[in-house]
Amino acid sequence: MSTAICPLCRKPRKARAFKPLYNAMVCGRCRNNLATRRQLAFILDWVLWYVILVTAVFGMSVLLGACRAPANVVETLLLACVYIGAPLILFMKDGFGGYSPGKAVCGVRVVHEATNRPIGFFESMKRNLILYVPLMPVVMAFWLVRGHRGGDGWAGTRVIWCRYAGHPIFAGTDRCEHCQYDLTGNASSVCPECGKKAISCQLSAVCKTTIRRSASGLIADS
Repeated sequence: MSTAICPLCRKPRKARAFKPLYNAMVCGRCRNNLATRRQLAFILDWVLWYVILVTAVFGMSVLLGACRAPANVVETLLLACVYIGAPLILFMKDGFGGYSPGKAVCGVRVVHEATNRPIGFFESMKRNLILYVPLMPVVMAFWLVRGHRGGDGWAGTRVIWCRYAGHPIFAGTDRCEHCQYDLTGNASSVCPECGKKAISCQLSAVCKTTIRRSASGLIADS
């Protein structure tokens, strides 16, 4: 079976095992690893959000009760906490330098698509507004395996794997990993500036052709 080098883990994999991630092809293990990290980060964020919500509601109830506030005031404030405060916290969770608590633990980060810089609270809100749609979090758990998920297009964002933050797949540019030389248009697998093997070039020159043939069933056991 023909093989190709995964541009992330740099290990030879069977051509049929490669899957799309953003605008590149990576081995299934790397793509699934990133997807698992993002899904776990999402679960951790939801758990923390729920704990904060319950704690806030309980604390506010105790405080208002101690102050002997009117029942209608208590009800109004609690509803505001649940339907306004809680969603705002969820929507802005990625605004801490591109991290949410779950993403920081799992080693992933949200950045601007164009500049590759960490997003702020405004972009985080734009990106996460879609979470208010019923069942959308469940849908996105399967949607994000290809890289972008709902909300990324409108906010102009992408999630990167911090371990490979400088890699062209996540940096959004076709540059040598060793010297950052611009490899646009380079059809070889060697960087002309530093002379080292450029995995990103090898991916575009070899891997894509291999994957296309594999998907068409044209690759036979060698």
